[in-house]
Amino acid sequence: MKIAALTQIDRTQARELWRKYQKHRAYQSPADAEIAAIYKRIANGHTVIRALESIRLAGFNGEGLPRLAVARADTQVCYWHHRENGQCQFTDSRWMNHRSHISLKSRTITLDWPGAMAPVQQKGRWSYEAAVPLVPVHMRPKRGLANYHILWEAEWTRRYPTDPYLLRRFGGDAWLVVAAWDLTDVERAVMSSQMRS
Repeated sequence: MKIAALTQIDRTQARELWRKYQKHRAYQSPADAEIAAIYKRIANGHTVIRALESIRLAGFNGEGLPRLAVARADTQVCYWHHRENGQCQFTDSRWMNHRSHISLKSRTITLDWPGAMAPVQQKGRWSYEAAVPLVPVHMRPKRGLANYHILWEAEWTRRYPTDPYLLRRFGGDAWLVVAAWDLTDVERAVMSSQMRS
């Protein structure tokens, strides 16, 4: 999966820029604080990506559905809704939520996507669902799975996905990559059978 990683600067340069932001903390705007947070994570050797931009860049499949999806890590199914105003929503609810959610812990991720096309209508379907990948037990955070999100190549069918990222959102479109993995055949088989039951 191709993602929009913030990799234009190396760790040394990021550390130096973070120190400059620390010297002027009293004058920081919210944007400055987010920039400093990104520099700090890069300086510490972490990967920071732009998940929402990654979804936009990946585009749509042949049926007009997004190739990538994002959902809270504690959900099992993600629904995608397209709105006429160019917004799209990834949520755990089959029914569209007409309010934008600002909270980083929100169950609904609203994505402004100008020029997003409506999916090919299939027999009166207004929402489309994809299974949210299982986080293997050895990669799960010890607490607060609801504070994390998963980005993955969405299968808008009954097939189970394979190569997700576990993310921690800490700003507008700034996401820390906590883990990346491929689900094993055993994990996919068990999760696929649970989807059918």
